[in-house]
Amino acid sequence: MSNRLKPLSHAAWEAQQARIVLSAAKRLDWRRWPLPQQVEYLFSLYGSLPVINAQLGDNSALAQFYRHCIHEQKEQQRTQCASLLRGLATKRTELLWRPELAPALAAVARWLPQRCRELTDWQPRSRNPFRQLESLVRHLFDHYGDIPAWVINSWTAGRLHDGLNIAELTVHLGRGGALRTFRGLPVPLSRKVEHHLRLAPAGYSFLHALRYAQLAARDQLAWLGPVLDSRLSRQLGRDDEFWLRVVDFFAATPMVDPYQLGPVCDWIHQKRAVGIKDEPAQPGFSLKGRSMSSVLTQTAQWHRELAQAPYRVPETTLTLDTTWVPLPVPDFSGGSKCPVRITQLRTYWNLLDEGRTLRHCVASYFDSCRRGRSAIFSLTLNGTRAVTLEVQANRTIVQARGLFNRRPNDEEGVWIRRWATENRLLVPKHLLGE
Repeated sequence: MSNRLKPLSHAAWEAQQARIVLSAAKRLDWRRWPLPQQVEYLFSLYGSLPVINAQLGDNSALAQFYRHCIHEQKEQQRTQCASLLRGLATKRTELLWRPELAPALAAVARWLPQRCRELTDWQPRSRNPFRQLESLVRHLFDHYGDIPAWVINSWTAGRLHDGLNIAELTVHLGRGGALRTFRGLPVPLSRKVEHHLRLAPAGYSFLHALRYAQLAARDQLAWLGPVLDSRLSRQLGRDDEFWLRVVDFFAATPMVDPYQLGPVCDWIHQKRAVGIKDEPAQPGFSLKGRSMSSVLTQTAQWHRELAQAPYRVPETTLTLDTTWVPLPVPDFSGGSKCPVRITQLRTYWNLLDEGRTLRHCVASYFDSCRRGRSAIFSLTLNGTRAVTLEVQANRTIVQARGLFNRRPNDEEGVWIRRWATENRLLVPKHLLGE
């Protein structure tokens, strides 16, 4: 009897309300309404996310717009979102049918007061919603028509917080501001680097575009593939100039495999930030006075030590059974004559075994896995390990390495692309040698 009188917890109350709303929503088919009516219905709703998701459908467009445009937003932001969505609902646009574009349209609404043209003057010229979004952003914020293509593309790719605030950068550039004067830049830019940054390919993220510009300013664009295949395409820190000098070190050495850059950068990072064996970290480590031969020898030796010491535990809190929360990327199986498997590695022992088998340093990525920054996958052909893949939290495949850090062959590349396509993973062009 006492349990009946016990008040419900907030979570239990929300679940109860969600069930009530769900039963009512089955009798309300808002998807058949015209867009203006859907928008008005959206802004008439009020409640917690579980209740709204139950009423509208977890993956529906209106549920996502409620989450990004209304839920826990200040009154001014809700007003601006309402103005934008009502304006778009009166036009022949596909934007409001795509739930994945809700964050981008919320960002458009956030900066709507800074527009250089009126929304009423915009008309979509394509049925493709992503091209419509690009057109809308340029219409509202690109006064001079010279915002770099990679900045606009970041809106459609869902990279609005890609090392810097893309929406704020768009408004800054749209008013005629210089890239190097943008206050949100993580590193200073010279005029030469700024020039090349504006010319970076459209599909690049900010970091990839920055690497493109830095190498172009150094006349080292031939090294773009190896650089984007290394940790330089994933991290940007205060010691960025040091890592560019590592690229200079390679570029000045004849007859060296460019794709040794990635393993060498991993070895240098280990030496500077973590330490090797019993040596403490050496933050001041540099390549000054070192030969390429000695650097490659020490890098290879470190890789061999990682492969030959599978039971060595680098810290007291780490055991061979240590696991972590995997990234929400499904495993893959396919093939007939030669079965193919792509499986996420979930324990420290899995990483050690993968690195020992393929003779590379994947075991050094256990911390990134535990922190949720990356996930490591193993591609096997007919039960034999072939390629190790690193997928970052933004669903981008940033590394693909086989035995002794070789690049994937054509057959392996086909399966990697198929897996990526099925799971909507981004595959940079340089990764598979395109």
